[in-house]
Amino acid sequence: MSDSHGTSGEDWADARGALWLAELDSYEQMLELLGIALLDRAALENGQHVADIGCGGGRTSRLAAHLVAPEGSVQGVDIAPMLMAEATRRAEAEGLRNLRFSTGDAASFVPEGAPFDRLLSRLGIMFFADPAAAFANLRRLLKDGGQADFAVWAAPQDNVWMSGARAIVAEHIELPVADPLAPGPFALADPDRFASLLRDAGFSQVDMQAWYGPIRVGGTGSDAAKAAEFSLRAFSFATVLVGAEAGLEEAIREKVIAFFRQFETPDGVQVPGKAWLVRAMA
Repeated sequence: MSDSHGTSGEDWADARGALWLAELDSYEQMLELLGIALLDRAALENGQHVADIGCGGGRTSRLAAHLVAPEGSVQGVDIAPMLMAEATRRAEAEGLRNLRFSTGDAASFVPEGAPFDRLLSRLGIMFFADPAAAFANLRRLLKDGGQADFAVWAAPQDNVWMSGARAIVAEHIELPVADPLAPGPFALADPDRFASLLRDAGFSQVDMQAWYGPIRVGGTGSDAAKAAEFSLRAFSFATVLVGAEAGLEEAIREKVIAFFRQFETPDGVQVPGKAWLVRAMA
């Protein structure tokens, strides 16, 4: 995830992928409810063959593998080799024989088993340098009559779990001006633009549903201090803090802790979030 809406696939193959791996359990706990909502809407069935695009550590892939078992299969795809290694390890630990992972850039990669009955992606499709070409490739991965189900973030102002902490950092350190169309977490936040990209790529019957839910910043049961520590370490705007003078970094941290304190609950920090659940047919 990016501060300037400029996280590319190459970033994920290298530094961003390594950071996601280091914080994998916290990220998965943070995004669990959105992933479950995506799978509920997809309504996968036994016997279907599924590709999970930009699958990261493979949590949604594993859940999907259970849903399509025993006769179906899931192929997870991600550009980050370190995440594919960990996803494979976790799938093997669960004994999932109908799940495989491949390292590749979904903008052009054709994984084994294509074309598929279904495509899934929880927050894995917002980082394409050429989204028109990438969605055309995703359409080729889907059989005629197949269905794609995607989750993407809505606008930054509807996701203060990231934009609130970013704004505090920006009060003290100059951050790059955001380009809303550049690869990054909010690149597909405009539903009209996203629908046009899908239709131009050959998808039809595009249907978008808003999802609202709590984002557990820092993972399940986190408090304000843990949420602040996580955001200042794991969100990529945190790179500007590297080398900052000690007093400045501490001042920022205290303000971010105070920001997250308003979202503390008995079950941990839960910040309102908004995403789009998007269904499209091939």
